[in-house]
Amino acid sequence: MIDLHCHTTASDGLLTPYDLIMRAEKEGISVLAIADHDTVAGIEEAMSAAKENGISLIPAIELSLDFPTGDLHLLGYGIDYHNQDFINRIQKLKSAREERIFKIIKKLNKININLTIEDVKKESNGASPGKPHVARALVKKGYAPDVTSAIKKYLIKGMPGYVSKEKLDLEAAFKLIRNVGGVSVLAHPKSMQCIDDREYERIIESFISYGLVGIEVYAAIHKDVDVEMFTGIARRHNLITTGGSDFHGEKHDRLGYYGSDRLIPISCAHSLLRLIDTNVLSIYL
Repeated sequence: MIDLHCHTTASDGLLTPYDLIMRAEKEGISVLAIADHDTVAGIEEAMSAAKENGISLIPAIELSLDFPTGDLHLLGYGIDYHNQDFINRIQKLKSAREERIFKIIKKLNKININLTIEDVKKESNGASPGKPHVARALVKKGYAPDVTSAIKKYLIKGMPGYVSKEKLDLEAAFKLIRNVGGVSVLAHPKSMQCIDDREYERIIESFISYGLVGIEVYAAIHKDVDVEMFTGIARRHNLITTGGSDFHGEKHDRLGYYGSDRLIPISCAHSLLRLIDTNVLSIYL
């Protein structure tokens, strides 16, 4: 079993990097990628635990990109997570992320929701707080029955607590990943909310010139018809297909599956590992 898209407490996951590795070992995961939002802070701890437990860990990151509709996320795999210039650059994104939380709380307070930064920080456990941490705090305060409901009711575009996230432009994001030896894969492309199949293909094709090498075809938000569509796009443009659970540690999350009962094909790991530079990879695995 494999999983190429997981989150830890370094961003908005519920498990520490060490605990995620322990969970992966217990559930039979052989290849894992930690791709926290705008940070590599959890990789070092996870790497040590992975080596001790026979798991091949691919260091990765998930970046939010500026896009006119929906959400555009880019996964960078096989990155040199010790690169100081890279760390400095994403630290600026982290700072913007934290400022965003203050703005969200202020907007929620204006509609008489009793929420403080301390409430949110309790959920982030010392890591950089994000939107899911706000949602969890809202659930604990009784403003929503679950995280998904809290996000839909208060935090998405058009809702009272929505604040846009500072995002990288396309060229900057691809260059950032390339400069640290990484390969770029489009995360759960359905989140871009294009109008039809042809627009998805047109946009994905345009990303290739920036350095796109793959599509996360096997994603929880993708229905079977979406998997078929994105597989076809990947095939026509010589892109690899990858898959991940987008694991955050919520009750419904399952490592190794994209959705409740759909196993992530191990061929995704083979394709990705062939692309990652063998010299860089030998440092990590």
